[in-house]
Amino acid sequence: MLYVVHKPFGAVQVALCDGLIQGFQLGVVTPMPIFHHCTVEITVSVILYSIIPFAAMPDKLYHSSSWLIRPHIVEQLIRLDANENPFGPSPRVAQALAEFAGYHLYPDYRPLREAVARYASVSPQQVVLGNGSDELIDLLMRLCLEPDQGVILCPPAFSMYRFFADVGRHPVWEVPRGDDFSLDMPGIEAAVRESDGRARLLFLTSPGNPDGQVIPQDTVRRLLRLPLMVAVDEAYIEFGGPGVLPLLAEYENLIIIRTFSKWAGLAGLRLGYALLAPELADGLERIRAPYNVNAAALVAALATLEDLETVQANVARLVAERERLQAALAAIPWLEPIPSQANFILCRLRGRSGQEVAEALAGQGILVRSFSEPRLEGYIRISVGRPKQNEALLRVLWEL
Repeated sequence: MLYVVHKPFGAVQVALCDGLIQGFQLGVVTPMPIFHHCTVEITVSVILYSIIPFAAMPDKLYHSSSWLIRPHIVEQLIRLDANENPFGPSPRVAQALAEFAGYHLYPDYRPLREAVARYASVSPQQVVLGNGSDELIDLLMRLCLEPDQGVILCPPAFSMYRFFADVGRHPVWEVPRGDDFSLDMPGIEAAVRESDGRARLLFLTSPGNPDGQVIPQDTVRRLLRLPLMVAVDEAYIEFGGPGVLPLLAEYENLIIIRTFSKWAGLAGLRLGYALLAPELADGLERIRAPYNVNAAALVAALATLEDLETVQANVARLVAERERLQAALAAIPWLEPIPSQANFILCRLRGRSGQEVAEALAGQGILVRSFSEPRLEGYIRISVGRPKQNEALLRVLWEL
């Protein structure tokens, strides 16, 4: 018999044979059929099996018995759970994608780097493109951290920060935010001191996720004086500011991460970018995979930046709808919406759990975000939709 053993040092060793290996169960010694001529021994980290694979909300609806949605109406759902832009991209995007004749060739990134640099008022040497901002988060950890060095996170925070730290086996120092979602500045400074130089990268989000509040520039400036890199994720900055771009020329340890997913309506094409000192940008360019951003994303982004008037008008429509929705939510007795500068609104619930409300809404074909994190069990996050979508949401909320 062949055995898969949960090793005490945190790995699973598997003998790889000429035939297929049956599935195994971690944490126990599992007998498995042996195949002839075992040739290779591989080691799999148990840490990776503690990570829950990401599943989009419609996938959860298909596979979870606790949801009351029938599969054939998933495409008709009102999706207010993923902070997507309900107004979509510029009309020029579809036209540019249809007319582009270079899909058979690997893309040239220079035109988009130059266009992003003009949009952000930096030099092209300060721009690095990524396959979504997620890839840039991963690359920043690879660039800034040695194996025994790690990151400071301020939960609640975007889950990908912790995800990539765990995948890279980096230590994480958590400094929870206050009840009002403000940063614990003394706590962050203490974490830097007590890490003995091992905390090398701090991730912040402004406007924050899931709360939508902006971190003041003076707060970021104070953190930039610490002996570590500070990455400010500005995925939602087009919906409310100010951002920290004015600090980039002053502090070489500042990295700004942005995306085309939210304001530009290009979530499905996966395009983000980092703004940082030229020396750091050069480092990221050295370690990113060749052709990491596909040609369609480049074409769509260029078309977007050539039609800023239309896209920014959509952003203004969404912001106006956010303010209208915020006021309407505040009128519901058991809801307490938190003022937001993003394209979503976090709501504190009175006498109900987030999961309870999210499941009730899903039963009516409306998706919002609930949380498994204990401190957020009494919240839901609602992405701002089109006016008719928001009206449908409000009608159901009043009935709950």
